[in-house]
Amino acid sequence: MATGAVVKVLSQSPTTGGHTNKITRVILNPKNHLQLYTASLDGTIKLWDYNDDILLKTYNVNAPIEHMVMSPETPNHAYIVVNTSEEKDKMADNTIIYRFSFGDSDQPTHMRRIASLRDCTTIDITQDGKWLAFGARFKAYVWPINNDKEDVPETQLQQHISVEPITVIKFHPTKPVLAVGDRAGRITQISNYKSTDEKEHIRSLHHWHHLPVRCLTFMADGAYLLSGGEESVVVIWQLDTGHKQFLPRMGGSIASITISPNHRFYCLGLDDNSIRLVNSITQSIEQVIQGLQYAQADNALNPLSTGLIIEPRNHHVVLNGVQGSIQFYNVNADSHVMDLEVVPMNRVVRAGEKEVIHAHVSHVAFLNSGEWMATVDTRDDNVTTPELFLKFWRWDPDTQAYKLHTRVDYPHTKPITSLTFNPVSRQGPMAITTSEDKTFKVWNLSTDLGRSYQSGEAAWICRSVGVYRDSSPSTATFSEDGSILAVAFGQITTLWDPYLNSIQAVLAQPSPENIEKLSFLGENCPFLIAKSKTHLCVWNMLTCKVWWSYKMLIDHLAVDTVANQFAVVRNQSRTNESRVTIFDIKSPVPIALHHLDYTCLSLAWLPKEQDDHELPSALVCLSDRYEFVVHTIKASNAITKASKKEVANTPVSLITEERNLLNDMYGTRENERETDEQARIRLKTAQSMREEAMSANKKESKTRRREEGDASGLSAPSHVLPSVDILFDTFMSSVMTLRIEQDETTTMDIDVEEAEDENSDKEENDLDISITKSAQEDFPSLTNYFTQELEQKPVSRKSAAAAAAQSSSDEDSEEEEDPAKIAW
Repeated sequence: MATGAVVKVLSQSPTTGGHTNKITRVILNPKNHLQLYTASLDGTIKLWDYNDDILLKTYNVNAPIEHMVMSPETPNHAYIVVNTSEEKDKMADNTIIYRFSFGDSDQPTHMRRIASLRDCTTIDITQDGKWLAFGARFKAYVWPINNDKEDVPETQLQQHISVEPITVIKFHPTKPVLAVGDRAGRITQISNYKSTDEKEHIRSLHHWHHLPVRCLTFMADGAYLLSGGEESVVVIWQLDTGHKQFLPRMGGSIASITISPNHRFYCLGLDDNSIRLVNSITQSIEQVIQGLQYAQADNALNPLSTGLIIEPRNHHVVLNGVQGSIQFYNVNADSHVMDLEVVPMNRVVRAGEKEVIHAHVSHVAFLNSGEWMATVDTRDDNVTTPELFLKFWRWDPDTQAYKLHTRVDYPHTKPITSLTFNPVSRQGPMAITTSEDKTFKVWNLSTDLGRSYQSGEAAWICRSVGVYRDSSPSTATFSEDGSILAVAFGQITTLWDPYLNSIQAVLAQPSPENIEKLSFLGENCPFLIAKSKTHLCVWNMLTCKVWWSYKMLIDHLAVDTVANQFAVVRNQSRTNESRVTIFDIKSPVPIALHHLDYTCLSLAWLPKEQDDHELPSALVCLSDRYEFVVHTIKASNAITKASKKEVANTPVSLITEERNLLNDMYGTRENERETDEQARIRLKTAQSMREEAMSANKKESKTRRREEGDASGLSAPSHVLPSVDILFDTFMSSVMTLRIEQDETTTMDIDVEEAEDENSDKEENDLDISITKSAQEDFPSLTNYFTQELEQKPVSRKSAAAAAAQSSSDEDSEEEEDPAKIAW
């Protein structure tokens, strides 16, 4: 408790003997304090050795256990409250109190029925194990414990009537006093409860709570009584004088109070799934152990609308916490990081008033750098005007938390359906909201706020509004480079330029269903995922066509932008199981398929901690038992150790490997070293193709270029081409290449010495103009000579130039030489 760190974890998984449902009670074994009893709604009682993390024994009750108590004097018996709400009659008894005998090694377990009641909410036993008390609705029952084996008759039960419904019962440790708390906030002390004469029962009243009393605890000497409830205040009652002390602002509704044996600490269990250790001397909170807040939330009033969002700065999981708040949770360390109160509220409601409807956080988004966070919170009590707020939070490095920067009241006239940030902030951070009011809005950070603001003050404002026909946008997403904004309107996906506010393309979904979610992949991956109710489509942004699609039911979708893969989950409501399918974006064949023995509430990809590609990706799932389950995806085509060594010995091939879209689509091409024979064949083939290009006419050249493809790349879709000034040089070089090759080749037919003559330019021009036939018809003998020479020796420009220079220096004569004697 000094550090709050987890030392041991029991009942981790049902496969290792753990409970399959919620644990309702934990009690130390009176015989051995190194052992622990746990009761659960799965109908079992388990005995653990918590020091060695070993399950010793399991006792089956075959009914959900809601409460359990044990006495140090009778360690072989446990008194349990079992729920039997399966009966159709709502007015019938739905709880039964049993005495469960664990038995020795030679004796079997035995259950003795004590009473059958309706809505039994509390049970307690005295320290000596002689009296048992339990409360149901408006009555408190006291039973003198005996060791008979038959069921307890009703005549043995003493009844105490209460004006208000009873919520909690507690015995005094030394005196025959029974403390009873009710729904009105009153604490009634019943003295002499052992007497069968009601006139001898003395009652005293303590009243401070105005909400139901949730827990009562006596100190070991019985001089003080501690009470707690929904007011988040611990009240310390001095029973002899009636004096009260208060420990306020405990952080939430108090469900249980336990006092340490030395009376130094008060341990409080709160409704937000947290434990707070309070120093009884300084009356301050010394330690907080916080679990997953959503595990104790009311799912009807507080649904998991945010999903699992990964905070980019520290890779923490962000999700709904208590109403009006979000929680940051470290999945790797299984620890609470912080909770952010998005909507400040008063959690205390006056008694007798109508329950207040609290605000709900519906959307959360982060900028890629983690500097900005945006939230959307709503509140609708069906009486007043619905409240809708868009809030932008900025990271404060001093406090290591997010602080509210801008609040936008009523950003849309109807509920917001999605919220996302532009991953690239070249022109400042940008956010997009879509709404049921048939518009989507672009928000950016601006300093031009008007006269009412100080100079230099910045705030988030709406820069532009986008609409498409008369449709309502359901979701929006940005490409990884921030250049494309995709917005879904019904079954139509529209592509926008977020900086120019112009629509670029419209993609029609093959299925007639509305799109529920859009997601781009990572860098160098031009694919867009569109998910509807029963269809999954992957679009190629280069061709604006469907790359592949599936007809499948999908409950959740998560995209891994690092590895360019995504996961989909389908829950089976009948069996409470689910199936996870993982796809590589380039292929419709799944790379992994896994069945889960729980219902997945949400999932997300947990980024890698290091930039090492050998580390496997992690998929985080939130189960219906409110547990985070981390799955590691291993590639099915993993290479062996021997091949790893070969790859490690050839690092050059890994470094020089070219990464482009063509290789991503069709696979990488192998680079092989060519031999001398292959080089000679390549040069010979290049020369023959050069001559063929010279003899071909313009019409044939254009036809061939159309068949072989456009070398300049102008045949690509217009929305993926760069600007004209970038394409000009490439286009002109592709057009002028053949003309330059013709000039270089025809000048080779002229004598080298004639090239130095003053009239060489004129002769070359005349030669170019006079060629109207193919090279074979104009120079038959010269062509035959070139063919024979190339078969024996490849043409080398350097050797030809050196020979020509030597010939010109040795001979001063300008007479023409025999072409056969020239060393070409």
